[in-house]
Amino acid sequence: MILEKFFTDQYNNDLIFINENMTFGEFKDYVYAQKQELEKSDISEVVILCDDYFEFAVNFFASIFAKKQINLLTDKSRVNLLTQDYILPKKPEKSSWKNFENKFNAKEIMINLFTSGSTGTPKSIGKTLHNLEVEAQATLEDFEFPKDTVICSTTPSSHSYGVAFNFILPFYAGFKINRTKIEFPELFPQKETYVLISTPSFMEKLEKYGFEFQNAPKIIFLAGAKLEDKIFNYLSKFSVVIDIYGSTETGNIAYKQGGKIFTVIKNVEVSTDNESKILVKSDFFPEGELVLNDIIEKISDREFKLKKRTDRIVKILEKRISLTEIENLLKDIKEIDDVCCFQEGDKLACAVVTKKYELTGSEFKKYLSDYIEITPKKWRFLDEIPKTAAGKIDYEKLKKIFGLNLSIPFVTDKKFDKLNAEIRMKFKKSSNFFKGHFEIKPIVPGVVQIFFAKYFAEEIFRTRLHSANLKKIKFSNIISPDEEFVMKLTNKENSVEMTLLSDDKIYSSGIFIKQ
Repeated sequence: MILEKFFTDQYNNDLIFINENMTFGEFKDYVYAQKQELEKSDISEVVILCDDYFEFAVNFFASIFAKKQINLLTDKSRVNLLTQDYILPKKPEKSSWKNFENKFNAKEIMINLFTSGSTGTPKSIGKTLHNLEVEAQATLEDFEFPKDTVICSTTPSSHSYGVAFNFILPFYAGFKINRTKIEFPELFPQKETYVLISTPSFMEKLEKYGFEFQNAPKIIFLAGAKLEDKIFNYLSKFSVVIDIYGSTETGNIAYKQGGKIFTVIKNVEVSTDNESKILVKSDFFPEGELVLNDIIEKISDREFKLKKRTDRIVKILEKRISLTEIENLLKDIKEIDDVCCFQEGDKLACAVVTKKYELTGSEFKKYLSDYIEITPKKWRFLDEIPKTAAGKIDYEKLKKIFGLNLSIPFVTDKKFDKLNAEIRMKFKKSSNFFKGHFEIKPIVPGVVQIFFAKYFAEEIFRTRLHSANLKKIKFSNIISPDEEFVMKLTNKENSVEMTLLSDDKIYSSGIFIKQ
């Protein structure tokens, strides 16, 4: 259905990518050039790693026309999951489209996606182009899209939700695409009528800082994690909010608009096995029928409630522990905004988001011991739970945070865009680097200030810095334990400037030169 569009001039003048007003005919020229480039290699597999939706689309279709198998990866660290040689395509160039053999069967074109790996090693999931097209058709039948829709997204196209909504849907339906991935709110379109593809984690930040849309999306599709009621209530003031339930294996299964009852998407059948696990039947995946671990309660043929996820049960000291149960117990504490528990070796680790400075892990352990036998041994207090671009909890980043030798600062406020960041923070007196460091009058060491300036700059601006490339470093005043200060970071083309200050004085400053 999608591929046929390439072999007729009917669509050549249709606008595809709005950022540079690129037509479908111009887009085809890039696809043809990239096809020729890929055909120079006898390697049969292609890895597509693109945040840019235009480059992703060019490489995707060029790989099909060059008869290469497609692997969609979220980052380069996952190439070790592949067992065969592969091609990483070069940046697309333009030539002139020429007709060629156009016999392609969408049911025979395989695309390999990978699960998030949040509960273990990521698994390869194979789907056909036909599976994705059928899913797009069902989405169009279930939801009413506005005229002249532009598809905008905060998610990559390299996972099941992203490839279905960011990519297959607009090409299937003829919608225009915003080429730029939305990483900061100021990148939302200011004039176009658009539909936003995003995740609950991205929207949590907007709600947290009270962001107000100047031009709100007509529809917001969300998937990847549980959508909290307060986030739905915030978003539904200005947009239609569609909360999608699904998996990498099955694709989209159902949706809801607030509340707890999901409606099954067209062309999908849902039932339960003898353990009340959800059994899914559809043409959105090659197997046609799969059982997932989630426990549901059927309300009707087309409706169900999601009761619990059984894949969050871990074993500690031969005892089965529900991570969800621990998180729900902690969320009942009014001072806690968010929490994430996970298994680290033979211990439980727990990251807590709270604005109450005085809280400690020992207090929470005592509270939990009244309800459960085994409590988390490791605790970290964060300003937010780290999430991947796909909206999943970033367990790799969490493990790095728990593995830091330095106690992390307590962040009370954080504001940032792609050029500037202001993080208000303080270091607790119990921080490990105060021990043995001027015990009569402890101070925050300069190396700690530099470390966390680099840490936050890399996290916020997604850049790579090296402490050895720090210039014009100056320490003007001391920072004491429990003293609140602001870390200002300025992202420039070749550097990141740091300044630590309070209302009346500057503590330190310097410039990181980018690698």
